[in-house]
Amino acid sequence: MNALHCSDAIACIIPCKPYHQAKTRLANCLSLEQRIRLSRWLLRRTLHLVRRHLSCLVVVSRDPQVLKDAIQYGGLPIEEEGHDLNAALIQASQFVLTRGIAGTLILPIDLPFLNDKDVRALLHTTVDAPAVVIAPCQHGTGTNALLMRPPLLIPFQFGAASFARHVASAQAMGIQPVIVHTPGLAFDLDTPEDWDAFCERFVSPQSPSRLQRI
Repeated sequence: MNALHCSDAIACIIPCKPYHQAKTRLANCLSLEQRIRLSRWLLRRTLHLVRRHLSCLVVVSRDPQVLKDAIQYGGLPIEEEGHDLNAALIQASQFVLTRGIAGTLILPIDLPFLNDKDVRALLHTTVDAPAVVIAPCQHGTGTNALLMRPPLLIPFQFGAASFARHVASAQAMGIQPVIVHTPGLAFDLDTPEDWDAFCERFVSPQSPSRLQRI
């Protein structure tokens, strides 16, 4: 990938916590080593999947190992300047905006059931700019994907009740956001209950439910 230019109209921005700080809510289920292995698997899977649809994939993190993995798996690494998710997304959006990008897709790595159909649902529902596309979490409170054309159209408000906040921000600008509901976009791997559901549904021999094999 050319680090100075992205050819797609939309860039995918993937934020990633330092591996040793990721998935702390799974500490009762998995050891630190297993959580690190899981996070690396999720990053690799996300990049490989989205790369089939977009050529400009940006990974923003303050973890040097995450950034190395981003390069290995086909992403463009951006070293996070602070310790706040929303600030990191602004930083990455400003980066791609200077490279001719017309829109951004914010996508976390913790969507283990994300598939090609889900990515197409996000990209193909985009109407003419200005536009906002949002995929809520399974509880209807969080934001599991956020597409904006142009970048930085509305403020990033990831955190508690982010879905309602993102919808309200779009509507305040006179934009009716497109809401995308799919099982793959709704399920995020965060809690021990999520882990149990993941292990029950994920049957691939490559899955982290068989972490010893990775």
